[in-house]
Amino acid sequence: MSPHPDISQDSIVELLTAQGLKIVPPNLIEEHPTAKLPLVRLTGSPEEIGAEHGTKLSHRIEKAFELYRAKLFAQWTDASLKATSLAFFERIQEFSQEYAVELEAIAYHAGRQLWEVVMLMSRTEILRSSAPNECTSIYFKQSRILGQNWDWVKEFENLAVIFDVTRQDGFRFVALGEPGFVKIGFNTAGIGVCLNILKCRASTGGIPVHILLRKVLDSTSLNQAYHAIIAAERATMSNILIADDLGRYVNLELAGNELFTLNENEVEVNNVVVHTNGFLTSETEKIDLPEETESSAARIVRAKFLTSTQSGRHEADMLKILLDQEGNLPICRQSERNIFDGLTYGTVSTVVMNLRERKLIFSQGNPRNGMFSCVSI
Repeated sequence: MSPHPDISQDSIVELLTAQGLKIVPPNLIEEHPTAKLPLVRLTGSPEEIGAEHGTKLSHRIEKAFELYRAKLFAQWTDASLKATSLAFFERIQEFSQEYAVELEAIAYHAGRQLWEVVMLMSRTEILRSSAPNECTSIYFKQSRILGQNWDWVKEFENLAVIFDVTRQDGFRFVALGEPGFVKIGFNTAGIGVCLNILKCRASTGGIPVHILLRKVLDSTSLNQAYHAIIAAERATMSNILIADDLGRYVNLELAGNELFTLNENEVEVNNVVVHTNGFLTSETEKIDLPEETESSAARIVRAKFLTSTQSGRHEADMLKILLDQEGNLPICRQSERNIFDGLTYGTVSTVVMNLRERKLIFSQGNPRNGMFSCVSI
């Protein structure tokens, strides 16, 4: 394997054509331990993958835990956080013994207590969508290109990584993730997944949504991924968009233990699937107090407009939408301080996945900086 994953010439042309962006090789974490969104390669059994994860990301796991504990979970006691996190671990263990083994190995090799790593994995359910989570996801059905802006706390520009994971059976996936868990990515079977956090008055406490995303990344077909989520004990509030390299997709909205499979009339414009952070299901009467921010509403209107006026369906076209900065509530967000919790939020990274070519393009930090890399599998 070469020192850096291949960067195809067409990616360079498309990215430069899109908005004058610069594409550079991804930073390997072994060579650039403090880089923004470095590439982290993990291989082997669940225990081996967890051991490498914990060892290579120990410093970032420590910093991520400190950030969540001090800033986002400040109202919790350690005893309550520990008990809640270990309850999540019991459910994870029932759902997948392999994931439980991996989490234990991450914690051990990172020098953390198990509950601390599980707290990171379960942060969405613990937060109950109380923090501003503003993401935009898009799928071009015809060209099989899936993309998303991940908007979150600015500090994660220096903490998030790109995981390149190869299981012991040779199955492989590449995904953007936080220290401790994966989020948005695709696998060798051509299955990709995106996530948008939603908000309503529903209880949380089932399988953490990031475990569900991991299950999608470990799936060999769209049908397998869909049924894994259907069968899981769910109590979370999120939109999960799963797509494949054949132009098929399932777009799911989770509201506590409710699950809605969206139809094309609810999410498609001109053969393009668009979602932000508000419920789009026509069955909103089944959801207890669904909420949507002004930003989410503005971004979906803008994304649909850009989609309806585009003729192309390439990586560059996806980037034109995701990097759009029109208006006071743009799709691509500059980092801004939130007056309610004092934290700074913005677009941490933009990810574009060509599922047919098995290629992931990502920004190294906020995409407004214009620095992108590409990984192929």
